[in-house]
Amino acid sequence: MHHVLRRTAAVLAVPALSLTALGALPSPAGAATIDAAPATAGAAWLAGQVPASGLFPSDYGLQYGLGIDIALGLHAVGGQADAVTRIRDAVEAGVDDYIAYSYVDDQNVTHTGEVGGATAKVLVLSQRIGGDENAFGGVDLVKRMESLVADSGRVISTADGAPDDSYDNSYIQALAVEGLRGTGSAAYADVVDYLLDQQCADGYFRGEIPAAPGAQSCAGDAPDTDSTAQAVLALAADQGTPGVQEALAKAEAWLLEAQRPNGSFGGGPTTEAPNADSTGLAGWALGTLGETDAAADAAAWVRAHQAANVSSCGYYAAADLGAIAYDGAALRAVQSTPIDAATQGQFLLASAQALPVLQWAPAGSGDPHALFAAEYVKAGGRKPVGVIGAAPGEALCAKLGEQSVLGYANRNGEAQLRVRIPSTTGKSRVAVANAAGAVGTVTINALGAKKLTLRYPSRVAARTKLVIKVKGLAPGETASVNITWPSRAGSGSGEASGGQANRKGVFVVHTKVPRRPGKATIHARGQFANRKAGGTFTVTR
Repeated sequence: MHHVLRRTAAVLAVPALSLTALGALPSPAGAATIDAAPATAGAAWLAGQVPASGLFPSDYGLQYGLGIDIALGLHAVGGQADAVTRIRDAVEAGVDDYIAYSYVDDQNVTHTGEVGGATAKVLVLSQRIGGDENAFGGVDLVKRMESLVADSGRVISTADGAPDDSYDNSYIQALAVEGLRGTGSAAYADVVDYLLDQQCADGYFRGEIPAAPGAQSCAGDAPDTDSTAQAVLALAADQGTPGVQEALAKAEAWLLEAQRPNGSFGGGPTTEAPNADSTGLAGWALGTLGETDAAADAAAWVRAHQAANVSSCGYYAAADLGAIAYDGAALRAVQSTPIDAATQGQFLLASAQALPVLQWAPAGSGDPHALFAAEYVKAGGRKPVGVIGAAPGEALCAKLGEQSVLGYANRNGEAQLRVRIPSTTGKSRVAVANAAGAVGTVTINALGAKKLTLRYPSRVAARTKLVIKVKGLAPGETASVNITWPSRAGSGSGEASGGQANRKGVFVVHTKVPRRPGKATIHARGQFANRKAGGTFTVTR
């Protein structure tokens, strides 16, 4: 493991990059044209959920941690200053209830403690959003944070005056790094060093911190996307420090490798499946490092998990529009049942953590259009209407009669909207739209089951020419005719012909009749097996 060289307080007091720059990035440099709509919608929904008091209540008191997550997410994309300020003021008013605790047990013994993770989180809030970290709600957060840093640099909590590492992890360590940067704290270099000690050889930062201090073996430690991303965000403004730039390069390479082809990320051991929380955080970290393509792919996946109604595809309640779901199952669940008290918490946290990556949400080509390549399809079932040139992750709606199908473009701006067509022969016109209006209309030509008509002579002389006509086909429909000729001992020799019907729906086969007399059979079919005809004729001498 690489260590940060110890620096004096004077050096630490010079912030190379402000924390605000990390918290609220401008239009990402080097990225493709950005579509601000998903971030704006997500921020509007999230801010609209914030209660007048600034914090959500629970059975155990006010949810300070969730409130801070929401404030940091909103601040990252901007535009919701009132909600952000409301949360900050509420946290400041009750900061002692969050970062410290006191309770009396059944034996009438008073227990007290201080929480390192909560202290670090409030310090980051103060740094990013604005506040006096030396007198935040009457608390000197810097001194309080320093008191919870062990000699090794590890951020701890206390219980009844003794160190308590029950809740220590790399995520908290990274928050402390960000919170103490630029404060002049003598503990800062140690805190950075201890965070770097948690990076494994493959480049990821493990989630749980071992009990023993210092660099540890990573044998048996599972990769943790969230801790790695948070470490990147915490260290990105300190790349001039020895060891940090190398650590960031390794973490960047690991995150790029961990990103799935569809742009998503899983989290740690218990959240391995793709989810918005981890995808948003990892995408934000990669965007901060300049990996704008990877950030755009992550943003597209998050956007495709955002409640959005398009045209006649009004699947979501108006009050839920803009909310970001944890995963596909959570998004589908609120198509039939609006977000309620039981699901609100998950949507709040997913939206708060995923919102910042939408700063890299790419716009479409400006010329999206619908496609349907097949000339004919078998009637019935669902058929895919294609869209190209859409904004990656944007919602799209296909309408056929009373039927509306909602879908989302992939990271390449392409989508397939599977519409259900009638089970009989006919044309179906499908209109496709995005939020800006019409994308285009396609026509699906369906062919249903049909008994075709065969025209041929009932008797034909050997060694003459035979003409077989198949009627009742659609113009241009592919067709085939198979003839089994008479042969010795009752076995037949076969002949097959294939092609397309003319504009009148007729397919004609010309063939020469073999010399052996007997009964011959014909099997004809159109483009699909349920469009067919058959018959027999006699070959004479």
